[in-house]
Amino acid sequence: MRKEEAVGVLLTLKSRLPGSERPVVNLSSWYLDPSCRWFAPRMLQLVSASPDETYTDLTPSPEAATLNERLGFITATDVTLFYPLPLKALRPSEAAVVEMQKVPQDAFSLDITQMLEDHRRLGCILAALRVDNSYHPLVFLKTTTKRLPSARLIYCDDRHLAQKNLGTIARFLLKHGRLAMTMPCPQEDKNSGGFALHKTATTQVKGEWNARLVNETYSELVLLPL
Repeated sequence: MRKEEAVGVLLTLKSRLPGSERPVVNLSSWYLDPSCRWFAPRMLQLVSASPDETYTDLTPSPEAATLNERLGFITATDVTLFYPLPLKALRPSEAAVVEMQKVPQDAFSLDITQMLEDHRRLGCILAALRVDNSYHPLVFLKTTTKRLPSARLIYCDDRHLAQKNLGTIARFLLKHGRLAMTMPCPQEDKNSGGFALHKTATTQVKGEWNARLVNETYSELVLLPL
């Protein structure tokens, strides 16, 4: 505020890290009146100051990414990988993708189960990757990429497991009418069988974070799709 006048706004979307009580605050978007742009660093500093919370920015502009780095954010992913599913479906997999209704009821914690139900209601595709006797939830956002019906992987507790088992994931998504899959990825993993569709698709994080976690749940990508 500038006296009684609103001159800036910042949208924050809050959830919790799965399996943890730690809040995650996603800084979705912000705007400041041009006459007050000098206040942007201070505004972002204030809103991301708590050591007890994790902060994410999934869609920063290049300018915002530079500013975030000055405030202690690190780059978690910087590439969006594109996988053409008909090609990947030919690959063998040690694991299996299981439809959610066939997953044992006690396979996930209560907070994971609630997250899955929330995203089912939001129209996402849900499944679980069964590796030996353990189940790993998968959440896909229905999207369109290069005019193809595609799916963006927005939740997986271990990105490497998903990349290792692309064959079974591809066959599952093809049954759901998807022809391509995208997922966020750091540069060091970009040669994992996909094409670097967006080479500057930066995700930034401040605070506690699992580097192999894919978590874009409760974000503007899901809640405010364009």
